[in-house]
Amino acid sequence: MLGMYTIPRHATQAVLWRLGFFRVVVVTGARQVGKSTLARQVLDQVGGTYLTLDEPATLAMASSDPDGMVAETHGLTVIDEVQRAPDLLRAVKLSVDRDQRPGRFLLTGSANLLTMRTVTESLAGRAGYLELLPLAWSEMARAPLPTTIDAAFAAGSAGEFLSALSAPPAGAAAAARERALAGGMPATVGFDWQRRRAWYDGYRTTFLERDLRQLSEITAVPEFARLMSLALLRSGGLLNKSDLAADASLSFSTVDRYLNLLQVAYQVRLLQPYFVNVGKRLVKSPRLFAVDSGAVSWAAGFADWASAASAGHDGALLETFALSDIMAWDGLSGESRYHFWRTGAGAEVDLVIERGNAVVGIEIKSSASVGARDLRGLRALRADLGPRFKLGILAYLGEEAHVLDPTLVVVPLASLLGVGALPPSDPDGSLGS
Repeated sequence: MLGMYTIPRHATQAVLWRLGFFRVVVVTGARQVGKSTLARQVLDQVGGTYLTLDEPATLAMASSDPDGMVAETHGLTVIDEVQRAPDLLRAVKLSVDRDQRPGRFLLTGSANLLTMRTVTESLAGRAGYLELLPLAWSEMARAPLPTTIDAAFAAGSAGEFLSALSAPPAGAAAAARERALAGGMPATVGFDWQRRRAWYDGYRTTFLERDLRQLSEITAVPEFARLMSLALLRSGGLLNKSDLAADASLSFSTVDRYLNLLQVAYQVRLLQPYFVNVGKRLVKSPRLFAVDSGAVSWAAGFADWASAASAGHDGALLETFALSDIMAWDGLSGESRYHFWRTGAGAEVDLVIERGNAVVGIEIKSSASVGARDLRGLRALRADLGPRFKLGILAYLGEEAHVLDPTLVVVPLASLLGVGALPPSDPDGSLGS
């Protein structure tokens, strides 16, 4: 078992970089995603003090005398789970306004502080924000920070992009399926299905009975739990709140409120549609994604890939995993904006990444082979965007990479996610048009 305390995080350097010019850096993410471990990895490099509001005595001090607590800090101070004492942010603001040196505080929280109603201080102009996602595949493999999205925007052609990729390691397709099933919660790394299921059972109980009550006054916990499971089972699909309300036997307004809480707690995210031409008939509903694909496997009871495939959920499960993985490392720079694209006629691109005026489209397929129909969405997006379309990437569970034309390429998913071995041997292969 790898163990969560032995896995270096890609986000460590991103945090250190922000501490070089921000007075405060705030790292948020789901409970148990590894924020405390990340904070300790930062302290291992630069030194400082670690405080956690999970300790009753520290929480009591932060709640009763936040100004006094902050006044006693020196050097870099980590305050873990800061959402438990929202008034502490006001004290931090006053402190860093008096002493404007960078790198004074590293705050972590298991909720999106910018959207919590109980948090009135945003630290605007003083803090840099970073979301920590579940472990990326490359982190588990001890691989360097992937640069494949950077390469996609920098490449002058599909062939040039392909030359920057590594070939997938042996058994990459089976490993990708297992990673999608298992998810990336650090505590579950190395667990078999039975132990993962038991861990997620406990995680849900803790979330519902403690973390959720810190975010909102929820009296009907069983209703919320039912909605949470239904939302996880819809990962990868278009969000239809009316259908979700009907299936959960809840009102539309209650579903809307519960989904918002799931987003605040980083259990789900909404991927918004990308609009190229407002005059075209495009889907306007967002897609709902679980932040952790392992939670989807747990909610659906998938013990193996065959179970997911027989239920018709293998594609959505792989998409959930791949999108979270890409955002876990590409999102650290803050350069990219993420969307999906879908026309009323059904042409779709799973992930549209926008940087400035340029766009890279990514389609994820759970099959080991691809055909012309699989490229329909990327080609339609390219036709819509014209010169703004930088590159279209179809990532699949096959072993070979192929250039289709100057702006379309097919690559193994492991290569796209930065888990590879030797350079590709056939960058000029073709699947035809």
